[in-house]
Amino acid sequence: MIVTVLETLLRGIRTQEGAMLRARLAPGEEYAVPVGSPLVLCAVVAGEVAVAGEVLRPGAAAMLQPGASVTVRAGDAGASLLVCGYSTRGGGTRLMGALPAVATVSPDDPDCVTLLELLDRGCNGPAVVQDRLLDWLLTCTLNAWFDQRAPERPGWFAALADPVVGPALEAVHAAPARHWTVEELAARSGSSRAAFAKRFRELVGSAPLAYLRSWRMTLAAEYLADPDVTVGAVARRVGYSDAFTFSAAFKRERGVAPSTVRA
Repeated sequence: MIVTVLETLLRGIRTQEGAMLRARLAPGEEYAVPVGSPLVLCAVVAGEVAVAGEVLRPGAAAMLQPGASVTVRAGDAGASLLVCGYSTRGGGTRLMGALPAVATVSPDDPDCVTLLELLDRGCNGPAVVQDRLLDWLLTCTLNAWFDQRAPERPGWFAALADPVVGPALEAVHAAPARHWTVEELAARSGSSRAAFAKRFRELVGSAPLAYLRSWRMTLAAEYLADPDVTVGAVARRVGYSDAFTFSAAFKRERGVAPSTVRA
C-alpha cells in the first residue's frame, strides 16, 4: 500500500527536461549544491562526501528543496556527483511537504549505483531516455527514504501501517471518488466510529472526511495539469457530480479556482 500511495504522489514530479550536471571534486574540496528547482537530488557516483553531518558513499543521495543551503565536502579520494533538478505539479506538492528541507538517504539497492554510473556516462541515448532514468533514480531514492526514515515521515504515511487507520487510508486512496462515511471507514478495521475517528485524528492530524477532501484535491490538482481533461471530467474522477460543486470545493480547499491551477 505504501508503494501505491508513493506512486500516486510521484505522478506530480518530473525531471526538468534533462536538468542534470556533473561535479568532480578533488580530495577535501567543498561544493555548494545549486538549488534552482523545486527539488534537487545530489547523488554520489564515486568516492564519498560529508553532507548535513552524514557521510554519503556511492549510491547515496541528498534531496534538497528551495531555501536549503548545503555544502558537501569530498573525502580523501575526492568524489563524483550527479546533481539533478525536478519540477513539481499537482500531487508533487504534497510529496514535497512530506520531505524535510534536506533529506539524505543511502539506498540498499545496488541498482541505484548502476543507474548512477549509466547516467554519469551520458547513457548515449535520446534525451527522453535520460529523463526517464532520472525519474527512476528519484523513485528509487524516495522509496529508500520513506522505508528507512520512519521518524521523519509524515503522520498520514506512518498511519498506513496502523491496524485501525491503515485499512481506511487504503480504501480512500484506492477509491477517492466513492462517497465514504466515517462508519464505512471504521468498519474496514472492525472499529467503532468514535474509536476510529479518534485514532485517525491522532495519527493523521485531521478528521477522516477532511483527509478525504484533501486527498481528492491533491489528485484533482494533478488531473487539472492535463489540458485535455475537462474540469467536469476531473470533478467526476474525484467524486463530484458537476463542475460547479467541484470548483467551489476546490477553491475552499486550495484558495484558488481550478482554472487558476490549469493556467
